[in-house]
Amino acid sequence: MTLQERKSKMAANVQDWQTSGLSQVEYARANNIKVATLRYQITRFRQTADEQPAFIQIGGISSQEIHIRYPHGVELILPAQVPAGLLRSLIHI
Repeated sequence: MTLQERKSKMAANVQDWQTSGLSQVEYARANNIKVATLRYQITRFRQTADEQPAFIQIGGISSQEIHIRYPHGVELILPAQVPAGLLRSLIHI
C-alpha cells in the first residue's frame, strides 16, 4: 500500500468514525481496529487539517497599492513601494 493510499484510508476511518455516532472504542471494535491506532489516525488527521501554508502566493496583481486587512476589521492601504521590513512588521502585528 502506498503512502497516499494509507493516508486516504486513515482519513476515511476518521470521517467514518465521526459520522458513525459511536465512541472511539465502539468504532474500533466494530471495524477490527486497535483503539490506539484509531486515536493515532484521529490525531494525525486533525493535525493535517489544521496545517496552513506559511505564505500564500499571490499572482497577477496590477494594483499600485497593498491592502492589509486585520481580523478585527481594520484595513491598511499602503503604496506598493513599502519597504519589505515595514510590511513584514505590519503583517505580524
